[in-house]
Amino acid sequence: MSNFFNEFSDKSSCKNSCMCSIDPSSYALEELLLNEIKQIAFYIVKLGDFSDHFPDCSKDTEEYAVKDVNIMQNAIRALSVIIVNTAFRLDDYTSLIYDLEKQKQIIKTKYLDCCKERKIKYELVENAEELPKISTLTNLLKAGEVVVVEKQKHYEPKKLDLIELITIFAKTASINIEKLRHLGYTNPEWNYKILKFLNYTNFSSRKIDKIKKKICDFSEVSLTIWKKLIEKLEEKYGKRIENKINLEIKEGKSILISGSDIDELDELLEALKDENINVYTNSTLFSAFSYPHFSKYKNLVGHFGAENAEADFTKFKGPIFATQNFLQKVDYLRRGTIYTTKIIAPERMIRIKNHDFKPLIENALNSDGFIKDDEKFIEKITLKYNKDEIAKIIENAQGKELSVIIGSYKKDEIIKRFSVGEIIELESPVEMELLIYILEHTDCNNLNLIFTHCGPNTINMLLSTLYVNPKKIYFAKCPNSLINPHTISAMAEEFNVEII
Repeated sequence: MSNFFNEFSDKSSCKNSCMCSIDPSSYALEELLLNEIKQIAFYIVKLGDFSDHFPDCSKDTEEYAVKDVNIMQNAIRALSVIIVNTAFRLDDYTSLIYDLEKQKQIIKTKYLDCCKERKIKYELVENAEELPKISTLTNLLKAGEVVVVEKQKHYEPKKLDLIELITIFAKTASINIEKLRHLGYTNPEWNYKILKFLNYTNFSSRKIDKIKKKICDFSEVSLTIWKKLIEKLEEKYGKRIENKINLEIKEGKSILISGSDIDELDELLEALKDENINVYTNSTLFSAFSYPHFSKYKNLVGHFGAENAEADFTKFKGPIFATQNFLQKVDYLRRGTIYTTKIIAPERMIRIKNHDFKPLIENALNSDGFIKDDEKFIEKITLKYNKDEIAKIIENAQGKELSVIIGSYKKDEIIKRFSVGEIIELESPVEMELLIYILEHTDCNNLNLIFTHCGPNTINMLLSTLYVNPKKIYFAKCPNSLINPHTISAMAEEFNVEII
């Protein structure tokens, strides 16, 4: 089993293409998008302050309250976007960012009207770059570059690192909020808390100690969001169980689904239940096998690959479906056989609208698929889920050091290093439910957390544990293409996270 989870490491297609760095253009465009969301966050928080002091502020009607909730939800949806590919669909980007501009004007006008009525001096966002009137790529890049330059100009390096950490924390929390929304659960209060947290990046005068405290405070909010996501997944798909994952390759027409959105896997399988097409999960979607609900789908035959899109997608014989929160670089991969529901899709991926999978199904039926000679019979691996076993280890660790290893990359080396005391191995790199159980049942003063996997999701897992103040946190060394180096610097220097 360790060989399978060992593949979930710091591997990425950028290594093979010698492009392990943040692309300046992608960064500039993401910063421009973020600039719009931050402005919305600013005015949302200002209005929130008003409601505490002036609940009867004009235009605070039921209609406006609904509008505010919708604007917050749309801002959270946009905040969940993480641009990792240099080639993406410009129409998706411009549609999203200019829609945010319209909503920003609505919420800004409401704020200014309230200030005018109450005869209060209004405030505006620092360094709020306006969007270009003509939405060409060149104009958008120039505007984004201005945002980046202004940001670097107004923040000292240490503070800038913390600002980047807040940004990725807010973004990854928004991804979990989006997953909850797909499961039918919304919480406007959490949307507000995320935007209030992000709004802290609008002020260059904030002191480093206060920024660090805000991050630790938000850590508890993020963990609460995780708990609700775990609860809603089990409500819909059944209580998790220890189960086998099949790594075999079968003859037949096939579809590969990659990302982290279990609800989209469910929708695809439902659409395929009358089709003779095999479905293989990829990336962290192996976690679906621990939910009883998915055992009813005969089309779900197993898992293919790990989390290296370049290797996995190239070898797969059939079309690929990248879910909304698929976060791997695919700039150098084959095109025309990858379908997606991403908010901002990589260029030339085929858009799936309203979860209409007919084009994807037709492509699979017309493809060659795997043939008899491709068949491989690999031993099934166990996706562990045993709270009783973990409870016994925690009991034995009373008064001793307890080290929790999340993921299996370089596991043998890590076990040797932390041989003193007790060890809990969570071989899945995204095992948040059992990690939360450990945090709630152990003495965190003696707790070491070792995260061996790279990725935005793991960053969120790590940051969500800060408020319990474990003895020590360790994190894998990540290529710049996966994690902004400012984020790593902030964790290492300000929160004593050791990079291993």
